[in-house]
Amino acid sequence: MSEQPTRPRRSDATRWDVQGLRAFAVLAVVVYHLWPNRLPGGFVGVDVFFVISGFLITGHLLREQATNGRIALGRFWARRAKRLLPGASLTLLATGAAVLVLVPSTLWGQYGRELIASTLYVQNWQLASDSVDYLASDNQPSPFQHFWSLSVEEQFYIALPVLLVALAVLLRHARWWTPVRTARVLLGAVVVVSLVWSVVETRSAPGIAYFSTATRAWEFALGGLASTVVLSSRVRPAARSIRTGGAWLGAALLVASLVVITPATPFPGTAALLPVAGAALVVLLGARSGLQAVGRLAPVAFVGRISYAVYLWHWPGVVLLPIATGHPLGTRDKLLLLLGTAVLATVTTLLVEEPLRFSARFRSLRPRRVAVWGAVSTLLIVALGGSTLGALQVQQAEAAAFQRSLERGDVPCFGAAARIGSADPCTDPLLSDVRVPTPAAAAEDDVNRDACWSNTTAAFNVCTVGPRTGWTKHIAAIGDSHNNALLSAYAAIAEQRHWRIDVAGHIGCYLTAAVQEAPSQAYTDSCNAWKQSATTWIAAHPDLDAVVATHATTKSPVVPPAGTTTEQATVDGLVGAWRSATDVGVPVIAIRDNPVARDDVMTCLGRMSGPTTTACDVPRSEALASFDGSEQAVRELGDRARFVDLTDWYCTATSCPAVVGGVLVHRDPTHLTATFATTLAPYLGADLARALDSLGR
Repeated sequence: MSEQPTRPRRSDATRWDVQGLRAFAVLAVVVYHLWPNRLPGGFVGVDVFFVISGFLITGHLLREQATNGRIALGRFWARRAKRLLPGASLTLLATGAAVLVLVPSTLWGQYGRELIASTLYVQNWQLASDSVDYLASDNQPSPFQHFWSLSVEEQFYIALPVLLVALAVLLRHARWWTPVRTARVLLGAVVVVSLVWSVVETRSAPGIAYFSTATRAWEFALGGLASTVVLSSRVRPAARSIRTGGAWLGAALLVASLVVITPATPFPGTAALLPVAGAALVVLLGARSGLQAVGRLAPVAFVGRISYAVYLWHWPGVVLLPIATGHPLGTRDKLLLLLGTAVLATVTTLLVEEPLRFSARFRSLRPRRVAVWGAVSTLLIVALGGSTLGALQVQQAEAAAFQRSLERGDVPCFGAAARIGSADPCTDPLLSDVRVPTPAAAAEDDVNRDACWSNTTAAFNVCTVGPRTGWTKHIAAIGDSHNNALLSAYAAIAEQRHWRIDVAGHIGCYLTAAVQEAPSQAYTDSCNAWKQSATTWIAAHPDLDAVVATHATTKSPVVPPAGTTTEQATVDGLVGAWRSATDVGVPVIAIRDNPVARDDVMTCLGRMSGPTTTACDVPRSEALASFDGSEQAVRELGDRARFVDLTDWYCTATSCPAVVGGVLVHRDPTHLTATFATTLAPYLGADLARALDSLGR
C-alpha cells in the first residue's frame, strides 16, 4: 500500500523496523478478512499503512525541498505512478476479467461502478456515498472494495506536495520560513482539524467517516510530523533507553489495538488514536531499537517487501472464491487462498513491480511519458468496467420490454395472481422460465419518490395517489420503507377504486411510541420529529377513513425498557402510536410485514437459467421469523383497528419463493419489487375494502 524502500545500499540504511511494520499491517488486514473472529481489530492495519505513507512521503518531499529548493511535482507524481500503477493495474484487469467470467450479472452494475471508481482512485467516495444510500447500503462486498484505502493514499499524494509548494510560494519572503517548519505548521493543523472532524463525523455519520479522506488525513499527517523530527545518534544511555522504550510501547499499542478494537467500535474517531499513535511511535523511535532486528528477520522482511501486492491480491480472492465455489469460505479454502495470495504477490513483486521500478529505461521515463502510459492503462480498465455496465444495460432493456408486454396483456397467473398460498394455485407454463425484472435490475424496480419519502430528515413528506376530489374513500398509508415499497399497489388501488391514498414514509422509522435502534443520535432525532409530525398530521385530518400502518420487522427494532421483552415493547409502541389516530376518530388498518428473502437472493437468481427452480426460496418459518407485533396490537385496540395479512400471496404452506408467477418478489433481501407490489393491488385492495366495511367506514 505504501512506498517500499529501494534496494538497500551497502551501508544498509534500510529502516527494517518500518519494513516489519508493513508486514504487521498487511498480515493484520489479511487475517482479519479471513478469520475476523480471531483478530477483531485487524482492520487497523490500514491505519498503520497510512502512518507509514505519511512518514515516508513527507520525509522524501522535505529532503527534495531542502536539497533542490523546490519540489518537482511532475517528477514526484511520476515516481508514485511507476511504483504503484503496475501492480494495481494488473490486479484490476485480472479481477475485472474474473468478474465477467464468475460473477452473476446481478452484481455487474455495482462491480462495474466500483472498478471504475477504483481505477480513478475515488473508491473511498463511492463507498461513502453508498453507505448513506439506503438502497446501496445493502450492496454485496465487491472485489474492488479494498481500493478505498489506496484511493485515500493517492489523494494524499496529490494534496500534500501541492500544499507544500503553495506554502513555499506564499512564504518565500518570510525570514522565519524553512521547509521543515512550514511542514510542521501545516501537518499539525491537519492533525488537529482532521482528528476533531473524525470524532464528530464518526458519531453523526459513521458510514461516511470510515471512508472519508477528511477523517483519515490526520493519520497521514501524524506520520508526516514524525518525519520532521531528526533524532541524534549520539545520546546518553538513559535517552537511548527512553527511545527504545517508546518504540516498544508503540509496538505494544499496535498489538493491543488488534484486540481492544472490534468491528462494533465506532471507528475511526478516538479509537483510531491507539493504532495510529502506536505506528507513529515506531516510525519515530524504532530506527535504533530492537525492532530493527525483528524487521530484518528474513520472513518478516520478505512479507514487508511484498506487502503492497499481498494487499492488492488477497481481497478479490475473499470475495470471488465463494461465488466461484457456491459456498462460504471454509478453513481449507482460506488456507489455499492465503497460499495463492502469497504466490501471486511474490510473482507480482519480483517479476512485475521491481523489474519495472529498477529498470533503467523505466526509471528514465519523463513525467509526460509516464502520464501517457498511466492514461492508457486507466482508459483500458475503465473500458473493462464500462463493458459490464453496457452488457447490463442491454439485458435490462430487453427484460423491461418483455415486462411491459406482460403487463399490457391479459397474462394469467402473473405475480401474486399465481395464488401460491391457496388451495387452488394458478400456474401458467409460459411463465416457467420468466423472471422479471431481471435480477440485475431488481434493485431499481422501485417507484418510491421524494414527495412521499423522508430519507434522513425530519420533514413529513406526503404524496397523494388517486383523485384529489370526489374520492369515495380517503386513507393514509404511513410507515417506513416497507410501507413505501407498496406505493405501486396503493396507486393501482386508488385508480381502480377511486380512493384517495396519501402516502408518507421515513427510512427505518414508523408509527411507534417505542424508542427505535438507530446508527446515530441525529438519525434518532429526525425519526422522533417525523413521528411527531405524523401524529400532528393525522390529528389535522379527522376526515380520514383509516390510517394504514406497516413496518419492517428486520430493521430498526425497538429498544425495550428495563424489565420488558422486545416483543412486548414492540406491541406497546404500536398501540401507543396508533391511539393518536383512534383518539381523533380515525381507525387503523395494520398490514403484516412481508417475508424476507435470502441475503444473497439476487446473486442466487443471477446464476439461474432455464426454468425457475426452488434453489433460491426460503422456508416459510425463516422468512416470517421476525416478530411483527401488528396483530397483537390490533387485538389490544379492539373495534377501532383491523389486521391484514398478505402472507399467502407471498408464500406456500412451507416456503416463500424468490419468484412468484414469473415475478421477482424482492428487490433486495427485505424490500418488494414494485412489479410484484403492483400485482398485489387487487388482493390488498379487497382486504382494505373489507376492513373499512367492518369498521363502518
